[in-house]
Amino acid sequence: MIKVNCSELSGTLKLALAEAISQGLEGSGVALLDGDYVAIDTLSGPAIGAIRIRSLVDSYLSSRKDASVYRTEEKGESIIVHSSVPASAQEKKVVEKLPPGLLQCPDCGYLTTSQEQYEDHLRMHDLMRGVAR
Repeated sequence: MIKVNCSELSGTLKLALAEAISQGLEGSGVALLDGDYVAIDTLSGPAIGAIRIRSLVDSYLSSRKDASVYRTEEKGESIIVHSSVPASAQEKKVVEKLPPGLLQCPDCGYLTTSQEQYEDHLRMHDLMRGVAR
């Protein structure tokens, strides 16, 4: 199984990358977010090679306005995405663009106006990761 290490990316960017990979695989596979990794699972046909996945990752990253801050490298069956902008700064940019009173989950993009619902939502992510908040 091919994995893309996205530990240097924000939660929303990880999800967007997984979606772009899944769309690029056109039904032959699916990309799923697994913590700091995007795992690629073959659904039909021959195994999906690292070269194809890297080209999908590179294509997605190069289409972004901030493409110059990303680079990729291959290590065996793993692809690593590097960013010169820390994930915390990427998340801050997203939060700054939100209208006042709107809260967005840094992991999945969930939106709410309720502080209580936002905190409950974050706890759900923590429970899935096995971390208590």
